[in-house]
Amino acid sequence: MNILAEKFASGIARLTPFGKRTDDPLINIKATARWVESLPSGDAFKCQQAIFDALKRVNENSTQDTKDRLAIFILLDEKSRDLQDTLVRQYLRNPRMSRAQESQLWHAVYGLYWEVARGYHTFVLHLSHESGKNALDTQIPLITLRAIRTFGQLLKWRAIRYLPAGEKLWLRLHNLYRIAETNGFHRQPQRVYPDDGFDCCCETACQHILMLNLANSGTLYPRQLDLLDRWLCGWHGMLQLDNNFDPDTHVFAVDLSADHGPRRVRKPDSDKPLRFWATGALQQKLQDIHTALQQGGSPAALGLTENARTAESLELIEYLLHQWSSLASREQRRAPRESTKRLVDVTHGLSALVGQIKAANTPASVSPYGLGLSYNEAADVQVYGFITDRTRERVSHLHVPAIAASPDVERWVMHDESECGYGAVVESRDKDWLRVGALIGIKSHDASQWQIGIVRRLSRVNDDTSSVGIETLAETPALTMLYDTSSSGYTVGGFDNSGANLPHPSLWLTGSSGADSLVIDPAHFMPGKVFQVHGTPERKFIALGSPIERSEGWLHVAIEPVNS
Repeated sequence: MNILAEKFASGIARLTPFGKRTDDPLINIKATARWVESLPSGDAFKCQQAIFDALKRVNENSTQDTKDRLAIFILLDEKSRDLQDTLVRQYLRNPRMSRAQESQLWHAVYGLYWEVARGYHTFVLHLSHESGKNALDTQIPLITLRAIRTFGQLLKWRAIRYLPAGEKLWLRLHNLYRIAETNGFHRQPQRVYPDDGFDCCCETACQHILMLNLANSGTLYPRQLDLLDRWLCGWHGMLQLDNNFDPDTHVFAVDLSADHGPRRVRKPDSDKPLRFWATGALQQKLQDIHTALQQGGSPAALGLTENARTAESLELIEYLLHQWSSLASREQRRAPRESTKRLVDVTHGLSALVGQIKAANTPASVSPYGLGLSYNEAADVQVYGFITDRTRERVSHLHVPAIAASPDVERWVMHDESECGYGAVVESRDKDWLRVGALIGIKSHDASQWQIGIVRRLSRVNDDTSSVGIETLAETPALTMLYDTSSSGYTVGGFDNSGANLPHPSLWLTGSSGADSLVIDPAHFMPGKVFQVHGTPERKFIALGSPIERSEGWLHVAIEPVNS
């Protein structure tokens, strides 16, 4: 009897929209609004996940009337924005978080964007198919624009994690734009969300995504991608898609029938639904901003975001001028790349590289048997008065240094090589440190000389492996100890116990033009700070100059000689 009662109750539940109870927060728009307002405000992650689950339920249950479902979906989307922004800020402001924390935050942010994009995409396809027969026709332009914007966020967040597009994201995005173009609202300005500070249209939203993709070559930090995403909002007016190709002005094109992003125009196929655009006006704008920044203008006054710093803005704008330039003016590769199979030793981080260089510089024993002459060498001296060639040859084989296994060193196989660096595909599941800008030491497995390398490009092939591009510096690093020339002023019993007199290991790089530099821990950097140098016979005192490059845990800085 109980089994029959359970089956009957289950059948009644299926007849109710979504199979919900009467107290279900998704039963109607009022219940949803009350439920959202009741969520605890102190835990952004928990609240965001609750709304994510609700959006997923709306997407997976289509028995409710489309009008009610759309109203509930829009409410959930709008209420999730502040929570989503909180998690985004946490992710971007903590580049040194563990892989587990990074994965949890990234999947939370990406998962919500996916459900929002999935829902709006479904609504657009359904409503556009029944265009003219539905009272919701007036909402098609807005939900199409929101869908396009959210697909752009999906592509951006995959780029932030160095992942390929996948999941037919480009094809879905192109399909949405073609719907907007076919229905004639692709250039209709709208306020995407009530809290947005500007209007947008489907065409500019698409071009925003296309330009961000063109800038992404696997070499930008997550913060730089987010910064560029914000900058592009102010440059929409300088971009426009054209159906007809103008060889004198158009630089880029996108195929709306293909599952990939934009490409440089080379030989356009007239049979494909291509859209073209020029970047001349934007290039001029970037050049003007670059000049103004060099002359002392502030990023905020030039239309860049308030939290943008001058140095990083200059670096990013120089990069964009290169990425968005025409094919004729685009700088070519500095050195030809050749396929190879080279086994190399790799260590990462400044302290590990310093340790390996120190170990490599440790002198070997005079004899492979310890200090002094070996038994055979001593016997030769006693019998012949000298060491015979036969004994020398036997002993020389024993002098081959054995490379001690070190936990700081791993072995990679390089797949291509040029004068300026290497390319490799490596296992990356347990490499939290493997990020763009990471400092590494690199040398052939049978060599003793270490080189400095910097990870310039990163692309995740899958969950276990990544494609890595490494630039190697031409200068050979030399271990140098830096001593502070001023005391901390804090003494106990007349002794300075602050540690200020301890040496700071660093790497000295001798430039070919005579301009030497140092790689140091950023904690010890101060412009003009004077150090006493041990390890280089030429210089006794140096002053730190302007930073050349910096990243997590290391700083490359110019140095100037100081008279003692």
